[in-house]
Amino acid sequence: MARKFLAAGGRGPFSRMAWPAPADGAPGAWLVVDGVLAQCERGLHVCRDVDLAYWIHDELWDVEVEGPAVDGLDCLVVARARLLRRIGAWTESRHQFAQASIEHAAASPSLSDREEFGELLGDARLMATHGYPALASYTAAVAVGRARGGDAVQGFRAERSWQSGWIAEHVVLR
Repeated sequence: MARKFLAAGGRGPFSRMAWPAPADGAPGAWLVVDGVLAQCERGLHVCRDVDLAYWIHDELWDVEVEGPAVDGLDCLVVARARLLRRIGAWTESRHQFAQASIEHAAASPSLSDREEFGELLGDARLMATHGYPALASYTAAVAVGRARGGDAVQGFRAERSWQSGWIAEHVVLR
């Protein structure tokens, strides 16, 4: 079991490929990729729950996968996948997610005493207000990463991990 964020209408955000939607309670048709799997090159890219914050888009789906798989940096690359059901709670929770991401970043010990990162969080709040949860959460994670200085990448990835956990807990498991 995995997840997949898709653009409106069930299309891959980068490939623009339309994923066959489930109908009449049956899963969507299998998509199959032949050849050697490689992240960003060949294969169907899906999310583990720990990857969710990296792929935020319009629609969130439960996905069934089969066959060979390759662990990517922030995804799972598989040879076969099909949509099972759309997770409607994502549509209802996107704004709440963006707000939670900003609040969590603002409460970070590395940010709490540093005015210079307030502007980034202000930008994130503006993005959330205008309906851009992906940008708002990304910007909040960047603020935490930058505030950590030498551990910027670690701080960013830790914040994205927290955000992915929030989506899994409040949206997927809801």
